[in-house]
Amino acid sequence: MAEKIVSTGIERLDEALINGEGVVLGSSILIEGSSGSGKELLSKQFASAGVGSETVVYFSTDETSDELIDVFEQYRWATDLRIVNVGTQYFEKVLSRELQASRFKQEGLSVSELRNLGSYGSTSDQINFVADMTYEISKLQSPFRVVIDSLDFFLQYYNPLEVLTAVRTIKEYAQANGGTVMYTISEGAHEHKIHSQLEAICDLVIQLEVGRMAAEFENRLIIKKIRNHPEKAAVMIYAVTDSGLTPEMITRVAVSYTHL
Repeated sequence: MAEKIVSTGIERLDEALINGEGVVLGSSILIEGSSGSGKELLSKQFASAGVGSETVVYFSTDETSDELIDVFEQYRWATDLRIVNVGTQYFEKVLSRELQASRFKQEGLSVSELRNLGSYGSTSDQINFVADMTYEISKLQSPFRVVIDSLDFFLQYYNPLEVLTAVRTIKEYAQANGGTVMYTISEGAHEHKIHSQLEAICDLVIQLEVGRMAAEFENRLIIKKIRNHPEKAAVMIYAVTDSGLTPEMITRVAVSYTHL
């Protein structure tokens, strides 16, 4: 039975992937890059490509819902998707209460009085956004498309091993239930071991780089890994246009095999 292929929303990138059409339904995709490399824009472009044919859910940790919609509208991308704003929820349910408790403490309230307030103080131990996200995804039915922008939030506030377990669980669910999941992560911000394990779990790994060429900058999209297709490793030069990330040139990376 032929595998179903879904588009990434970027035509030239699709051409460089499976059957010249995109990624296999059920894939987990990791987008790596430094600040300003365009990984957040790529994730929005990917999300918009599923609107109309798939259930699309966008988990945001750094942008407000209004900011997200503004970007979608700026590029004339479809906005009929569900946004789960983890960053806003974390502020409202955890950080704002901790700030309030800190203010009360500075104003001279005792520890016992703080306990009596009940609604204040840290709730981070009671609220697990990793588990909540995994549960929300487990309710989706095929075909679905999920973006988690970004894993940095979860790796900062939760045990990395818990995050890795969640990524594996989501991967298995997507494969079994006809979904595609994209994660973004900052390059060099986490332990190498954790980063390597995330790359091992995901089926497609793309790195975005901003390199300097003399007095100019060059944007590079590197296809580091496509599971079972090492011959498709490639480097693409891209620009940001009115259509979003737009690859302009591709160079295949030679793969050599050493026989021991």
